[in-house]
Amino acid sequence: MNGIEKQAAHYRGFLIPDRSLAPLATALATIVALWLLIYAVSAICGPEADQQMIQVAAHTLPGASQPP
Repeated sequence: MNGIEKQAAHYRGFLIPDRSLAPLATALATIVALWLLIYAVSAICGPEADQQMIQVAAHTLPGASQPP
């Protein structure tokens, strides 16, 4: 085995084998689904929920100034 074959064998160890593509696709699909869920919830709540949370935080935190 010459130097190039040794290097190729070394880097071949870092490749994703074909049998692990299904769990990888499942993990990617789960991440995308969670992101879409969070996006949908934030779109439903809308900016008025953000304003309410800012007002609650301003009243409960000592020394916090009122939002304009």
